[in-house]
Amino acid sequence: MIEWMRKNDIASKALSVGFALFLWFYVVSTTNPDMTQTFTKVAVDFTGTEALSENDLIITEGRHSTVSFKVSGKSERIAMLDSDRLSVSADLSNITSPGNYNLKYQVTTSVTDVTINKITETIPIYVDRIISKSVPVKVTFSGTLADGYISDNYSVTPDAITVKGPEQLLDTIVSAAATYDISALKSSADTTLIYTLVNSKGEEVKSPYITVDAPSIKLSLAVSQTGNIPFVLTVNDFGFITKDLVKITIEPSSIKISGSPDVVSMLNQIDLGSISLETIFESGLFELELPVILPNGVTSDDNITSVKVAVEPVGITKTSLEITKDMMPESSYFRYVSNLSVTVWTTEDHASSISADNIDVSLSYYPENLHEGLNEISATVTSLDDKMVIVGEYSVIVEVPK
Repeated sequence: MIEWMRKNDIASKALSVGFALFLWFYVVSTTNPDMTQTFTKVAVDFTGTEALSENDLIITEGRHSTVSFKVSGKSERIAMLDSDRLSVSADLSNITSPGNYNLKYQVTTSVTDVTINKITETIPIYVDRIISKSVPVKVTFSGTLADGYISDNYSVTPDAITVKGPEQLLDTIVSAAATYDISALKSSADTTLIYTLVNSKGEEVKSPYITVDAPSIKLSLAVSQTGNIPFVLTVNDFGFITKDLVKITIEPSSIKISGSPDVVSMLNQIDLGSISLETIFESGLFELELPVILPNGVTSDDNITSVKVAVEPVGITKTSLEITKDMMPESSYFRYVSNLSVTVWTTEDHASSISADNIDVSLSYYPENLHEGLNEISATVTSLDDKMVIVGEYSVIVEVPK
C-alpha cells in the first residue's frame, strides 16, 4: 500500500486538493463576508386606515413616523436590499377609540437569508376623534373712517363656519376671524374676505386635518355720510312787506343727518317749503310749526320732525284808520249806522303820512236782499298807498228805513 501510494504520488495529490480547498474557502470568505447594515428613517406604512375612518378616528401625531433597524447577512444579500425590497408596516385596524398607542410594526423584505433586528420595538401615535362644530365669524375693522363718515351696520354671509377635524384641535377654535381696512372707505362696500381660524388668544389654528364648509365670507358694510345741514324757507311777499322787513327765526336752525354719501354729498340745505306773509299778517299768527321732510335715503338721530318758525316785523308798524260814515259809498237804500275801523300795516317812517284818504271802500250787496231794519253788508277795503297793506275782513252795519 505504501509502495502504491509512493508510486502514484498520492501524498502530493492530497496536499494539492487540500490546498485547493483551503484556497476556495479563503476566496469565498474574503469576497462574500458576513455584514450588518443599518437602515434609518424608513417611513412606516399604516394599514387598516379604513377601520379608523369608519369609527370617525384619525391619526394626529405619528402619522409620518419613521423607524430604524439593522439587517445582517452575506454582503451579496445585503447588496440586494433597496427601498423596493424593504417595507415597514403597522396595523391600525384594532384601534376603536381615541388615545395614545404604541404600535408594533413589521419589517419585511423579499431578500432571503438575512436577519432583521429592530432598534425600537414600537412607534408612538395619537388617535383623535373627528367631529364637526360651528364657530362664529368675527370681523375686525382696522383704521378709521374719514371725518364726516360713519358705519351704521354690517353683515357677513355666512355668519358661522362649520369646521370638521380632530376633536382635540377643534376644541381650541373659538371663531373665524377676518380683518377689513376701512380707512379709505367713503361708500358702502360689498366684498369677499378670507378668514383665519383662531383660538381664545387670537392665535391661528392651522392643520391639514381641518376642513371647512366655506373658504371665505362675504361682507356687506353700510357707510353713511353725516353733516349738519341748515333749514331754508321761502318767504312770499305781502304787498310792500318783503322778507327784508321781517326777521325769520327757525328753531332749530339746522339738523344733523346721515345717509348715502351719494345723496348727502349733494345736499347743502333742507327745504321747509314756503310761507305767505299775507297769511301770517292776515291771521296775526306770527309763530307757526312746519314739518321736516327729509330726502329719501337720509335719516337723523336728532328725532326732529318739525321746526318752529317765528316771524317778527322789523321797521313796520300796525295802526288803525277810521273811515267815517260820510266817507262811505253813498246809497239811497240805507243809511250807515257806524263808522268803519280799518287795520293797516305800513313802515314806521310812513305811518304819520297815511290817512283814511288812502283807502277805498266798496260794498257787495243786492238791494232786493236787504230787509227793513239793520243789515250787515260785506265791505272790500283796498289800499291806495303802495307802502300800506290792509289786513282783516270787513263789513258795515246799515239800516234800511221802513
